[in-house]
Amino acid sequence: MSTRTKSQRFFTGMGILLLVLILGYLAINPWLLRWGATDAEVSRAMPGDLDHIGWTRGITINATPEQIWPWLVQWGQGRGGWYSYDWLENLFGFDIHTADHILLEHQNLKVGDPICMARGFCTSHVMVIEPNQWLSWQAKDEDGNPVWTFTFGLFPLDDSQTRLIVRESFRSDFMPPAAVFVLEIPDVVMEQKALHTVKNRAEGIEESALVTPLEILAWFAALVIGSMAGLRFVNHGGWTPLVFGIASVLVLLMLTFLFPPLWQRVVLDLGLLGGWLWIVRQSAQSAQFQVAPEVRSAA
Repeated sequence: MSTRTKSQRFFTGMGILLLVLILGYLAINPWLLRWGATDAEVSRAMPGDLDHIGWTRGITINATPEQIWPWLVQWGQGRGGWYSYDWLENLFGFDIHTADHILLEHQNLKVGDPICMARGFCTSHVMVIEPNQWLSWQAKDEDGNPVWTFTFGLFPLDDSQTRLIVRESFRSDFMPPAAVFVLEIPDVVMEQKALHTVKNRAEGIEESALVTPLEILAWFAALVIGSMAGLRFVNHGGWTPLVFGIASVLVLLMLTFLFPPLWQRVVLDLGLLGGWLWIVRQSAQSAQFQVAPEVRSAA
């Protein structure tokens, strides 16, 4: 097979997979911007709202606002952390260490206190703090005008359940839509994990140290299986590996942005693995079928 043919397949396959990736993300994007939030929660005004509301997300926690609040009030680098993927944040030098218990020394947050993104990077300051209900901080421009607001709201459903709502809004003349779109891609991944971590902490659920590594492993397994399908398409052609590659891209989208429970991640990976083994088996049988006539002709 010529190098030119392989190159054509490579660029054809990459183009199709990239198109599927873009269209797939655009299809789920409206849902991601309001992940877990109801219509009423999306439309509700929250402290510090700027002219462009980027996203509103929510989660139900089986705990009271008083049980959830201590975890929120210690939020931030150098404090309780960001409750998300510390390993990913620390790849960029953020020095984040999520607390697994309430830190009494960080329970006295006040208006004006900094909320740091990374060590030495503290551009946001608390603007609203109403215990057990509102916690909000803002970043401002050089003139002191707010450009970004991050707000938590706690809304009890009954004596044992509370809605935790998080909203981020932006000043549109400072953060153009393109910049907000780029920001929302990593933000949804980190925020979904953070909301689930706070939920587990407030409910007293001790999450195994293996959960995050297994989530990462599930993602890489789908990536590796999809990559093998892509290589088979480049080297051998055929629509089956390409279709399987498209399926792998869709699974990667789900694992990355929909935050399925761990058992669903395992099921998705097993489905991909089963499909990949079927492709390999079909290819082996096809090769045997092609060799057999040649053997008979030689005899």
